[in-house]
Amino acid sequence: MRLRIALLAVPLVCALALPWSSAGGAAERLLKERVEAGRYLFDARGCSTCHAVKGRGGQEVRGKLRGPDLTRVTVYASPLLGASVMWNHVPLMEEAMREQGLAWPLFRDSELSDLFTYLHSLNVRGGSSYAFQGDARLGAILFGATCQKCHGAIGEGGYLGPDLGPVAASMLGEEDFAARMLRHAPNMVAMAREAKLTWPTLSGAEMANILAYMRSLKPRAN
Repeated sequence: MRLRIALLAVPLVCALALPWSSAGGAAERLLKERVEAGRYLFDARGCSTCHAVKGRGGQEVRGKLRGPDLTRVTVYASPLLGASVMWNHVPLMEEAMREQGLAWPLFRDSELSDLFTYLHSLNVRGGSSYAFQGDARLGAILFGATCQKCHGAIGEGGYLGPDLGPVAASMLGEEDFAARMLRHAPNMVAMAREAKLTWPTLSGAEMANILAYMRSLKPRAN
């Protein structure tokens, strides 16, 4: 049976299908293909160095896994929800990986979504999910309370980090937004630590609001 992933998720039974938001309206991909791609990325990007799934992978330090077993992770293949889970653990992950000389994983294009699709496929619990509907108004408030502390107001230049105006102008979608945030996370957490700033934790819905705000700043084609 050819299972296809909907571009915008409606309530889904997680055992059958998973929502996927494509950056450029690319053709829908088979679920099996995405699970296999995520399985490969779990090893290729070094996740299995610290984390186990179903008792496979993960290295022990003093009798304990470096990171928790991810078998029961449920992220519904959402780049924003999955990225928020990783984002909230960046300080711990960055410190542990730096101490152990491990490279920070870099994800591009649909790789994050494929990884989360694979992890979600390991969890057979029933459930449904809904696409995040970002609110640009709430995103602007949240941006001012979190991102603006380092990046400054859009178009006015940053403080510790760069002005995110150019990023907003080139933003492609959920996967691009999530990958960019996580790609630069090690440098960001180091700067926040040096400036004695509290690392902001974000839910998937809050990430969606920030993304909606940034996308609202993107010049519209005539």
